[in-house]
Amino acid sequence: MFEKSKPLTPEYARELEVWTCAWYDEAVAANFVRPPYHPDATIIKRLQGYFHAGLAPAEAAVACFGRNH
Repeated sequence: MFEKSKPLTPEYARELEVWTCAWYDEAVAANFVRPPYHPDATIIKRLQGYFHAGLAPAEAAVACFGRNH
């Protein structure tokens, strides 16, 4: 995840922000959530993992809210 000893660059923060907005749009479009939606700490940590793993926002929405089986 994030290394506490390394500062978060503005470029990385912007990339994460754009990705998170796209994830939110995908989750709303798939009817997984309704606006306004405010993720809790568990979901935020999960999203960080999805971002770092390279999932696309749509893939992350399904991974986060879709059915397990």
